[in-house]
Amino acid sequence: MVRKVLFWSFGLLTLIALGGYLLLFPPFPRPPEIARGLPSDFAEADAEFARRVLAAFQSPLTVEELVVRLSDQGFTIHEEAEYAIFEKSKFPCTLRWRIHWQAEGGSVSNLTPKYGGACL
Repeated sequence: MVRKVLFWSFGLLTLIALGGYLLLFPPFPRPPEIARGLPSDFAEADAEFARRVLAAFQSPLTVEELVVRLSDQGFTIHEEAEYAIFEKSKFPCTLRWRIHWQAEGGSVSNLTPKYGGACL
């Protein structure tokens, strides 16, 4: 009888711990395709992310087209401030992919991608 109680207590505690972890650090949403598989070193990952973004969003490009494409990939758009961001909490880090742009007459004149994070 005691074994049964201990077994079920352990199972319940495990389930609660797993549920708490998934609540704090959900596996979804996944990072945008352009942000997946980056190196673990932040400096190397930042350089690779910049290379990918600049290759994927070449001029000429309208702001409207950029916003639609980034939104389709899951970025949150802040059009007035001219940037898009995607954040993901993955223990022990919070990761951020950010793309700033400058516009002239409705066209993108400059893109500045930035990848980074804060870890415990």
